[in-house]
Amino acid sequence: MENNISVRDRWLGALCYLSVLVFVPLLSSTKSEFLARHSRQGFALLFIEVVGVFFIWIVDVTLGRLPLLGFLLVIALRLVFFLVVLSMSVLGFTKAIFGEDWRLPYLDELADRIPVHASKDQ
Repeated sequence: MENNISVRDRWLGALCYLSVLVFVPLLSSTKSEFLARHSRQGFALLFIEVVGVFFIWIVDVTLGRLPLLGFLLVIALRLVFFLVVLSMSVLGFTKAIFGEDWRLPYLDELADRIPVHASKDQ
């Protein structure tokens, strides 16, 4: 664990995992490499949340209309999706607060494609 990560960067890094609050660190004027990585990962998580909600909505509109099976399928999908997103958000929040540099499981390749870079004046 690096001790040179500021408290400001740690809190802004933690904000990245709280859904739409990822835009607060993304719009900040100065970004360290630590904050840039957590911003990319938080934005990738937000993207997956939006895509997942849209997918579950499509399933609800189509298969959710089946009397019992559709209802159970939609409830199960929502529960699993919510638990996965919540666990990744909590894990990312705690890792950022403690100043740890880590990669989101299964989303690190998507996060690396997001063009957020550290500021030059850091």
